[in-house]
Amino acid sequence: MREIVNKKGRKMKEENNIQDKTNNKKTKKEYILLVTIILGIIIIDQILKIIVITKGEIQIIPKLLKFSLTENTSPAYGIGSNSTIMYVITNVVILSVIFKFVTNQNQYVDTKFKIFLSFIFAGGISNINDKVFRGYVVEFFDFSQFIKFPIFNLADIFTIIGWVCIAGIFAKFTVKEWRNSKK
Repeated sequence: MREIVNKKGRKMKEENNIQDKTNNKKTKKEYILLVTIILGIIIIDQILKIIVITKGEIQIIPKLLKFSLTENTSPAYGIGSNSTIMYVITNVVILSVIFKFVTNQNQYVDTKFKIFLSFIFAGGISNINDKVFRGYVVEFFDFSQFIKFPIFNLADIFTIIGWVCIAGIFAKFTVKEWRNSKK
């Protein structure tokens, strides 16, 4: 193995440099994947919301699912205060913690976990966008013809999927650690 000099004038072994380049390519691909997921969820959610706002009620599956416009001014699932400022501040803090965690702990967190965090991040951004620019969150998945259930949107779906999957990862890790401690 030969020594090479990096941009800062430090000597390093060539093997480490090759490994760094491989890691950088993996990190770049992962970054592109995560940004694509986030933007995809936000764009699809916003397009569906615009369709519901402009077209009104749309029957998707008769007697089961329709898209109907509901203006949700509450913080989460119709619960709590109607304060837009508190909603935005709370969500920005949560999303900032997620972003900071992913960027600072990048090397310790696997791609699957980051994807689930991206679901939460995208859902939060899309709903914050509604709250800031419309004054309410557009909710439209309506199963009321079939079952009494709150109306929700695509961002909510991805937020819930993200949290449930992360809880599953933590549960699996906890069980694994518990079993290992018994050995």
